[in-house]
Amino acid sequence: MPPLLLQPCCTRLSSSFNPYSVQLFNTQVSKYSHSFIPFSGKLWNSLPTSVFPSSYNLTYFKREVSRHLSLSFGEFFTNL
Repeated sequence: MPPLLLQPCCTRLSSSFNPYSVQLFNTQVSKYSHSFIPFSGKLWNSLPTSVFPSSYNLTYFKREVSRHLSLSFGEFFTNL
């Protein structure tokens, strides 16, 4: 597992990130903003802290991520 990304406490959005957030770079061309890396990074950063178990438990993690995405995005993610 990668080390935790330490967010500076003075950023205006730092409280909304989960402790496993990834740093995203601005895509210079809007055409690429929905490609895999930026899109999946935004989804990953949108996960609440509650989906990450305190110890390794892949089944729990997958179930909670699935639940979060289905509540947030509905049919789009449940039919993949």
